[in-house]
Amino acid sequence: MVKIGRPVGLSLLFLLLLATALLVQRPAARPLYDPASNGPDGLLLLAEWLREMGYPVDTTGTRNFAFEPTDLLFIYPGEGRITQSEGERLVDWVEGGGTLVLVDTHDAELLDLFDFSTSRGDFTDQLIQRQPLLPEASVDITGTNLAGRLRLPDDSHFVALLAEDGTQTRAAAAVLGQGLGWVWLLSEDFTLTNERLTANRSSAQIVPALLRGVPTGGQIRFDTYHLQESTGAESGQIGSLQEWAYTTPSGWATLFLFGLGLLFLLLQGRRLGPPIQTVTQGRRREAAEFVVAMAGLQRRARVRDSIARHHIQRLKARLGRPWQIPADLPDSLFLSRLAEANPEMDDERISSIRSLLAALSAAPDEARLVALVQQAEEM
Repeated sequence: MVKIGRPVGLSLLFLLLLATALLVQRPAARPLYDPASNGPDGLLLLAEWLREMGYPVDTTGTRNFAFEPTDLLFIYPGEGRITQSEGERLVDWVEGGGTLVLVDTHDAELLDLFDFSTSRGDFTDQLIQRQPLLPEASVDITGTNLAGRLRLPDDSHFVALLAEDGTQTRAAAAVLGQGLGWVWLLSEDFTLTNERLTANRSSAQIVPALLRGVPTGGQIRFDTYHLQESTGAESGQIGSLQEWAYTTPSGWATLFLFGLGLLFLLLQGRRLGPPIQTVTQGRRREAAEFVVAMAGLQRRARVRDSIARHHIQRLKARLGRPWQIPADLPDSLFLSRLAEANPEMDDERISSIRSLLAALSAAPDEARLVALVQQAEEM
C-alpha cells in the first residue's frame, strides 16, 4: 500500500471534505417576487415587458438599499423590514419626483409612514374604477378574487382608483401625489407575477397607469434588498460552510493554502507518496535453516528444561520400543522393566542409563546439556 505521512494525509482528508461540502451544498432558494425568477411567483415577465417598452430595469441589490437614481421603484413584501431612516429616504426621494409603488405591503414602517392599512374580507371577483385609470381600460376589472384589500382612513389623502362596489374603504389601488412624485398602493390583486400576468391579463391594465409619472426611458428598479433577511456578512454570522469559504478572509486563506499545497505536490511529482518498491522472489529456505532458526529462538528464550525433557522421552522411547515398554513410565519402573525384558542389560549399563536420566532431569546448563544429548545419542 502507498505510504502517506500523517500531516499530508490529514490535509488531503480535510481538503476532500471541504470540496465535498462546497459541491453538494444545496443552492439557496429564490425568494418570492424575484425579478430574475421565471417561476409562478417571479417577476421576470413584468421586467421583460418594461424593457420592451423602453425602460431600463434594474434592482437595488442585496448588500444595501441603494435605489437612487431611480424614476420608479417597486417594493414587494419580503423578509426584511424597512427601517425609519430608509423610510425617510423614500419620502425625500418621492417628494423630489420619484414614483413609489407599494405592492401588497405589510411593513409596519410603510403603513405608518403613508397612513393606510390592509384588511381581509370576502372574495370579490369584480373591481370598479372609482376614478379614471386609463381611457382604454375596462370599467370593470374581473378575475381579482383575492380577499386582501387596502383600507384607507376617512381623512386619507390617497385617491382610490379601484375598489369594491359601493365602498371606498376596501380599495384595491390608490394613488397619492406627494411633492413632485407619486405613491401608488396596490393590493394583493396586482402583484403582477408571472402567473398573474398570464392567467389574469385584466390586472395588467394597471401597468401603463403606473408609468404616467415616469419620463420616457426612465430608470425602473425593484427592491431586492428587503426580499430576504440580512446576509451573514451584515449580521456577523455565517450561515453555511460555502458562505464562510467564499465571503470571509479566513475562508479565502484556507482555499489559497490548499491550492498552494496541491500545486506543490503536483510539481514535486509525489501525489500519493514515494513509489512502491517491487518485491522479488528470493532464495528458498532450506530445512536446516529452519532448524537453526528454531534452535536460536529456543536458545534466546532460555527453555533448556523443555529440551531436556524432550531428550529424556526420546531416549526412553528408543530404548523401550523393541520391548514394548511405554516411555511415559517413571524412570525407576522403566529401568526395572527394561532389565527384565532385555537380558543384555547388566547392572553397569542400567546404572549408566539411570545416571544419564538423572543428569538430564537436573536442568543442566547449556554446555552440560549439549554433552548429555551427545551421550544419549551414543547410548
